Amino acid sequence: MKPGAIKIRVNEEVCQGCRTCEAVCSLIHKEAVSPQVRGIQVKELDEPGNFKLTVCQQCFDMPCAEACSIGCITRNVYSGAVEIGEECIGCEACIEACPYDAIVMTDLDGELKAFKCDLCGGLPECVPACPRNALSW
Repeated sequence: MKPGAIKIRVNEEVCQGCRTCEAVCSLIHKEAVSPQVRGIQVKELDEPGNFKLTVCQQCFDMPCAEACSIGCITRNVYSGAVEIGEECIGCEACIEACPYDAIVMTDLDGELKAFKCDLCGGLPECVPACPRNALSW
């Protein structure tokens, strides 16, 4: 599979801001609904009813990986997803390097670490969960 071939596409015009995608993401990764653990972020813009969805675009050049001082950000050869390894030290260099602001710091098992969309291993769970079909891949 070609790197970056799978990525989540968003249609902000139909998003109603229900945050189902965020809830599903945290359920998959943390086994609980947690606003801090989400690989997709929904933000309401200044005008009510308008939302911005931010999700990793699985960049070909992986600027987040280049910025990582310990080399824990790699591309999964099966799903094509850019993934952050468990050995992350929480230095936030990847957050600074991400051109999409798609990486967040979160408490994973008592330690602050970087977190982003990993495409759920190749089949993004947020996409079928969206009630308005605002997400696709």
